Amino acid sequence: MFLVAVVARADWTTTQTQNGTPKDVVVFRPGFFAVATDLELFISQDGGVSTLSGGMSGSYLRGTSCVVGIRDDGTVRSVGGCSPDEGKTLFPDAPEDLPAVRFSPDGGVGYAAAKVSPVSWEFRSSLVPKQGNAEWGTLAMPLPSAVAQAPLAVLPPQADGLPHALFSVSPAKANFVWYRGTTAQAYPAQGVTPPSAARTVALLPGVDPAKPLAYFGNDAGLFRGTLGGASSPFDPVQLDGGPVSVDALAFDVASGSDAGVGFGLMLIKQQNGKVAALSAEPVVPSAAPGSVWRNNPKFRTDLTESAAQVACAGASYCVAILPRPVQNILIYENKAKPVVNVVQPFDVEEGTQKKLALDVVDNDGDAVRMTATLRDPSRLLTAVTEPSATGGNGLTLSLAAASGFCANQKAFVDVVASDGLASHDTMKTVELQVKHTEPPAAPAGASVAVEGGVFFAGGARGTLTPLRGPSGCAPIKYLWAAQTPKAPPLEVTDTVATLNPVMSRADRCKPGINTFIYDVRAHDGELTSNHTNVPVMIYPWGPPEAPFDSATREVYSGQALGPLDLKTHLCAGTDGLPPVTRLWSVTDNPSNVEVTLVGSGAAVGSIPVEGSSVQVSSQSCVDTSLKLRAFNRLIVEGRVLDGPVSDVNVTVLPRRIPLETVSLALDLGPQEERKVHGRVTTTPVLNCTGERALTTVATLEEPEAAPGVPGRVLATQTFAGISDGFDLALPPTCGEGSYTVRVRVHETLGNGKVVTSELSQPYQRNARDVVLGDLSGELIATCGQGARGKLRQTFPEGACTVVDLAWNRSLGPELASLESSGDSVELATQDTELESLVGELVTLNVKATAPGATEATREHVVRIGARPFVTLDRSTELAAGSDSGQVGVLVTLRNDSACGVASLDYEEVAIGVELLPDSVKVDGQRMTPTEVTDGHFTVGPLAVAAGATATISYVVRPGLLSTPTYSGVAKLRGVVVSQAPAPPPSTSGCGCSGGGSGVTAFGLGALAWLARRRRGVRARS
Repeated sequence: MFLVAVVARADWTTTQTQNGTPKDVVVFRPGFFAVATDLELFISQDGGVSTLSGGMSGSYLRGTSCVVGIRDDGTVRSVGGCSPDEGKTLFPDAPEDLPAVRFSPDGGVGYAAAKVSPVSWEFRSSLVPKQGNAEWGTLAMPLPSAVAQAPLAVLPPQADGLPHALFSVSPAKANFVWYRGTTAQAYPAQGVTPPSAARTVALLPGVDPAKPLAYFGNDAGLFRGTLGGASSPFDPVQLDGGPVSVDALAFDVASGSDAGVGFGLMLIKQQNGKVAALSAEPVVPSAAPGSVWRNNPKFRTDLTESAAQVACAGASYCVAILPRPVQNILIYENKAKPVVNVVQPFDVEEGTQKKLALDVVDNDGDAVRMTATLRDPSRLLTAVTEPSATGGNGLTLSLAAASGFCANQKAFVDVVASDGLASHDTMKTVELQVKHTEPPAAPAGASVAVEGGVFFAGGARGTLTPLRGPSGCAPIKYLWAAQTPKAPPLEVTDTVATLNPVMSRADRCKPGINTFIYDVRAHDGELTSNHTNVPVMIYPWGPPEAPFDSATREVYSGQALGPLDLKTHLCAGTDGLPPVTRLWSVTDNPSNVEVTLVGSGAAVGSIPVEGSSVQVSSQSCVDTSLKLRAFNRLIVEGRVLDGPVSDVNVTVLPRRIPLETVSLALDLGPQEERKVHGRVTTTPVLNCTGERALTTVATLEEPEAAPGVPGRVLATQTFAGISDGFDLALPPTCGEGSYTVRVRVHETLGNGKVVTSELSQPYQRNARDVVLGDLSGELIATCGQGARGKLRQTFPEGACTVVDLAWNRSLGPELASLESSGDSVELATQDTELESLVGELVTLNVKATAPGATEATREHVVRIGARPFVTLDRSTELAAGSDSGQVGVLVTLRNDSACGVASLDYEEVAIGVELLPDSVKVDGQRMTPTEVTDGHFTVGPLAVAAGATATISYVVRPGLLSTPTYSGVAKLRGVVVSQAPAPPPSTSGCGCSGGGSGVTAFGLGALAWLARRRRGVRARS
């Protein structure tokens, strides 16, 4: 950050009071001020003028418009009597002289000094309570010899609540008394030659509210110090032009900004006797104002009368008074903003130093603080401030640019100008161009990258990569140009040039090396280097051509590829062309086609082998394919040049055995009753039958009626191909017969022609006897529907089945229907009752007749069955209160059909237990079982209505260490009609599934009876 102050033109006007010589001036706001003279208080408000008569020593503003004057006798007078203090006095008696009276800007605090007798002075303040008829009390004076002078400065209460006042108390020396509130501290002038008396004083707030900044001017210049510290706080402020008399001084520190505070105006008398105006350069808020002062060149130069006082309202309006009766008021107005003038954009070349002049003009002539901040993102510049070359106004930035950067950069100078008034702050940005001026060094040649290390005419493309020169910035691209006529063109990118050595056939097909010259230059994005020559040698002939024009070929198996139909070299036939050879390899061969070199017969595989042509052979019956790779090779100057690779998809067409060259044969299967099975074979084997348009027709014929005359065709079968078998139906007869089996094989060739081969063979069939086997099937009785079923007559192996069957019933229930079809018959009974049909026997007679065979008969007896319609449920329980381990078993039979039955038998099997025969009950009624043997017993007949149940219960005694098992079936007339019961729940070793009070009713009676019987026995014993 760089600071500078320049002087601007100010706007001054002159006016005068109506009567008297000015002694004091107070500016309330811009355009509103009061001047106290020895005859009146002159009040100017926005162009209007009013007065208070009588000699005046000072004034202040009460509220916003009430102007109050202090008369020379210490009494208070106000315009129109607007002040409530009208007529009051500051001193108990009229003083002889009232040289100093001053108020804070709001009129709230006041200080005054007066001569009350020829040898006595009083210092009073509004802060001291009223004394007698005096409104202000007396301040303590630490200097007994104090003689009050006109200079007096007052600060309003600061942050600590206390105001400040600075009195000048000597007509000869710079003696001061400072009051902080009402507390006084004396500052007598010191030194062998103490400073002379003050002509003007000023106070400004300090960093510490208890230590204000104090200024005074005298006939030797300006002094500044901080009160509340050293006993001699004041130091001189250096002013241009040597010693001057500082007569009037005013500051403002409230109207500025961070760009500058501390507006100041000072009127001086120069050594030549003329009065001049100086402006203070604003400072940063933390610095002490009034360090640098600049002459205002627009201030009137004819004035020789020293100013008595100057006062300001902020930084925009000041009023100075002259001690004379006319033309005694000077008004200054700060109207113009600073204007920054600079030439831009401003160029700074790399490695150089240049000076940027920053001129600032303020049309009011104020001293201006300028801040110039360098903003350099690339950090290539350093800046040093220097005085303006024109002297005093503006500043100069000495800008030094670094070296070694490789692109133009932008930087900026942000300028802020302040005259101490925030609304006048002026900002401007100056653009700097930091120029790159050092070009890169010429390239140090170029590296060549090409297959084989050198270029061949018509050969592979290669690259030329420039080599960076020894100095300068790294190039971002290179610029190429051909220097030799007919030089092949270059394809250029930023960093690489690609050479495609394409040449005419005349230039290519002749011996000798061609050399072409190119030049290359480096460019770093801004600047271009000198050129460097790059020679490029191109050898003759170049690589051979690709052998194949097309990527596909069709050949028959056993055919050769090449050599006459394949290419070799563009320069073929030219004298001096070295020999061209060819290399072959197989890249893909899914069908295992055989590839060999013509001549040597060597196999060709994945590794290239040399040969002029190859032969392909396939044993497949369909088109097969493989991928061949071939390329030509040439050796020039000891360097191997391989031409472009030909990758060829080769389709190998099969070679087929003609149908007319093979012999047909018939292979007939074992003799069967109804069909002739056979297949056709060929010698030699006919190949590729699945891929050929072959049709086989097989016929069964009667024997030839005459030689060469085919018999009647009895059966025919046609199928595609030749390898499938055929089935020909024989005539339906049990007798023997003679026939002819004939086959014809037809092939449709690609040209539409049909070739046929034929073969016939006699066939003899033997006679078969008629024999009847058993019946298969069943008759099932269903409630409400009677008995129904389908029965099929079977035949033993080898018997004739080509028969007619006749069926009839001879015994058993009457039939409602009997319908036969082929070897089967469907029948149904007239009776529809379930119980009357189940278990009944039906006798059927079957008779078989057939042409050419003896008839046969057989009687079949079929028992009527039933689908299970009884559901069984079983449970066991340990008898409560029984200590014998006896177990009750309960079996429930449920009739699930819609028909009741009365002759149901139930067979129970209880293994591992001993049955108590007397315990068997049916529906709670005791029943004696039948067929009781080793855990088996039968109960019946039982009557169970449709949908009803019957309950069988019994008691067993499980055997020691045995695991009881229970099962049973329900039968109707010997036919099982019960469904298998669900598995019982797991039981303990006793074979029971429960116990306690839940014993079923069937067991309670039986077990109770048994218990009573045992107790009776024990009692008798």
